[in-house]
Amino acid sequence: MRKITRTALAIGIIFSSCQKQETEIRRNWFSPDNTMFCSGGAATGEGGTTSYLLEENLSDAQIVAKILSDNNLDESTTIFLSPVVHGDVTTSLNKVDPEYLAFPKVLESMSDKWGWEYVREFHVDPQAFLDKYCDGKETGAMKYCDNF
Repeated sequence: MRKITRTALAIGIIFSSCQKQETEIRRNWFSPDNTMFCSGGAATGEGGTTSYLLEENLSDAQIVAKILSDNNLDESTTIFLSPVVHGDVTTSLNKVDPEYLAFPKVLESMSDKWGWEYVREFHVDPQAFLDKYCDGKETGAMKYCDNF
């Protein structure tokens, strides 16, 4: 009986130590105020933070759908996502969907990406910048404001 108990205990320890730890990350978002965002350069409007697990491997479109659902927002609401994640991991994402970027209207001061260095590079040659970082596509803010 003792041997069975020890074996069961050993198996339980092995299985519990093999469980993969989940990584919670948070991402800031905002929905711009139509008048101030484009004309004044101020990032005014509704915003917040959403949490999800890194292991869920959510696309930016899925994250936006989650934000709309969690906050009871209309599907036509424009949402911009920060390219910086926080939580168990804090980093700038290497791959972001330009459709949900507020750049160059909103800069990331807490990151080495999407800040002033990127703005300077953007102003030198906008199309080369978009080709390099956005697969040649305009960012969501560029489409939204239509004045770049």
